[in-house]
Amino acid sequence: MYQMNLKKIIFVFMSFCMTSIAAQKLVSVSEAIELALENNYGIKIISNNKEIAKNNAGVLNSGYLPTVTSSSGATFNRDNLEAEFANGESTALNGAKSSRYNASINLNYTLFDGLGRYYDYKRLKETYKLSELQARETIENTIAQLYVVYYNVAQVTENVAVLEKTLTISKDRITRANYQFEYGQGTMLNVLNAQVDINNDSINLINAKQLLVNTKRDLNVVLGNVISSEFSVDTTVDFKLNIDQNDLANKVKSNNVNLLQLDKNIIINTFIVKANKSGYLPSLGLTGSYGWNKGNNNAASFVAVSTNTGLSGGLSLTWNLFD
Repeated sequence: MYQMNLKKIIFVFMSFCMTSIAAQKLVSVSEAIELALENNYGIKIISNNKEIAKNNAGVLNSGYLPTVTSSSGATFNRDNLEAEFANGESTALNGAKSSRYNASINLNYTLFDGLGRYYDYKRLKETYKLSELQARETIENTIAQLYVVYYNVAQVTENVAVLEKTLTISKDRITRANYQFEYGQGTMLNVLNAQVDINNDSINLINAKQLLVNTKRDLNVVLGNVISSEFSVDTTVDFKLNIDQNDLANKVKSNNVNLLQLDKNIIINTFIVKANKSGYLPSLGLTGSYGWNKGNNNAASFVAVSTNTGLSGGLSLTWNLFD
C-alpha cells in the first residue's frame, strides 16, 4: 500500500511539473532582444542623450544667427528750477514737470570671430555622431548582457530538468530497496542510503528552482520588467564554428565601437584646439537699431515737445592684442 501511494505521489508531482512548464510562455532570443530594445532603461536614457546632442548640433545653437532685442522706457521728472537766459532774463519754476519715452529694436550680428564658431559648430556635429556611437555601444552591451543572462536561465532550466530526473531515479531506487528489504534480499542500510539520496536530490532540486527564479528575475530586469507572468526560454543553442580569424581582426578595426569613439574624440579635440586658436584673430561685428524717442520738456526749455525716430547702424572691430 505504501509503495502504491508513493507511485501516485510521484505521478502527480511529475504531472504538475509538466503542466506548469506547458503553461509558461516561451520567450525566444529574438523576442527578448526586441523587448530589451524597446523597454531597457539604459537604452532609453542613452536615446534621450542622443536627442539632446542632436538638438545642440542644430543651426539654432551654432552662433551663426543674429540676436534681436527690444527695449523701452519711460522717465518722469518734477523739478524746482531757476533758469537765466542769454538775454539776461531769468525765471523760477516750482514743480516743473517733464517726461521722456523711448522704444527701440536692436540687431547684433557677428560677421567674423576668427573661425571660432565655425569649429564649434563642427565640434557639435561630431559630438552628435559620438552620441550615436555611445548609443550603439549601450545597445551592444545590453544585448551582450541579455545573451549572458538568457543562456544562464537556459542552463539553470536544464539543470532543474536533470535534477528532477535524478530525483525520480532516486525514488525508484528506494522503491527497489524497500522491495529487496521486504523479501530478504537487502538490508535496511540500503533503504536508508536511498532515503539520504532522495533528501540530497530534493535539496539540490529546491536550490536549483530558487536559482532559476533569481536568474529569470535578472533577465526580466534587462528586459525592463515587462514580463509579468511565468515564462520559459529556448534551451536550444546553435554554435557557429566556421569563423575566420583574419576576417574577425579586420572587422574589429573597422566596426569596433570603442575604436570608433576614440577616433571621434580625436576629431572633436582637434576642433576644440582650432576654436581656441581663433582668439588670436580679430572679430568683426555688425550692429543696427530702429528707435523712437519722445520728450515732454518743462517750461524752462526752448522746445516743449520733441519726437524723433530713425535707423542707426555700425561696425565694430575687436582685436585682443595682448592678455
